[in-house]
Amino acid sequence: MRKISDVEFDVQKTILKKKQVKSKKFYVEYDKLTYQILGIAPYDNAVTNPRHANLELDGNELLREIFYKKIPLHKLRIRYDAESKTKILYQYREHKKWEFDYVYGENNTKNFIHLHCDFVTKKINANFIYENFKQEYTNEQLSESQLSSMPDQMEVYCIDKKEPSKLYDKLTLNIKDLFNSHNQTFSCKWLPNDSSAIDNLAFIHYNHNFNISIDKEPYYVTVASSTKLKPEIVFKQIGTVLQIQSVMRETNNFNLGEEITFYMYSSADPSQIIDTITLNTNKLDNFNLVELKLKSNKKIKMISNYHHLHIEDANVSTYYQF
Repeated sequence: MRKISDVEFDVQKTILKKKQVKSKKFYVEYDKLTYQILGIAPYDNAVTNPRHANLELDGNELLREIFYKKIPLHKLRIRYDAESKTKILYQYREHKKWEFDYVYGENNTKNFIHLHCDFVTKKINANFIYENFKQEYTNEQLSESQLSSMPDQMEVYCIDKKEPSKLYDKLTLNIKDLFNSHNQTFSCKWLPNDSSAIDNLAFIHYNHNFNISIDKEPYYVTVASSTKLKPEIVFKQIGTVLQIQSVMRETNNFNLGEEITFYMYSSADPSQIIDTITLNTNKLDNFNLVELKLKSNKKIKMISNYHHLHIEDANVSTYYQF
């Protein structure tokens, strides 16, 4: 019997050597609701599902990696790039955590957890900046998988910069309460009288893949930029029927309570509340679709009691299928 060599029988190597992708254009099929990558091809396939779309890309190094080194699709993401104002494909890399992976609070107005040191009242106010949270989530700088690793409680250690072994205090932030109330206050009698002394203080916390900001000035929430926000909830009104589509895999990742309340107001007059509906939050898990009955067929817009959730009217978007 003739012996078959490993080289002769290595089908995968043979196929990869012969594979020649000559196309200069590539088409990435993805789910417009979840941004999950469904497939990549050097030719344009007709998309039959209204919830799917093709993103046309020029050939680049990442695409060559995909075809010749077989990067798994689950390691790819699509995000909106504010600079080029287009959607782009990129490889997502998980951040590894180490045992002593602590980071310092920083002076950065883009962080969504902000500590304000009040040297007059001797208090530290922790603020959840929901507009910054929306921007982080929209730009894919923060993903739902990262949100799932956020702790229930976060400990911030207040130390002396010049003498790091000197501990002034430990602040324990309840993340869920902070998301919902947007504010937590801590009495800190040890704060110095002079606000310039903040330069001598350091605030460190475990690296949960996000940073907090520290400042002696309170944070004023600014209006979100015109960049298209990635929604957590989309809705569509058909007469007296309201369809609510979740864009969340797990609502716990967004630190929501057991119930969520939706307030429907007139699209012509925001001061006129037309209807109020309360649901069990878990009904929005796993990208679920909920259908509700409205009191009237007046055209509505909608908000919820969780301001950090971005809600989008699907009537003005072709991104989602109901």
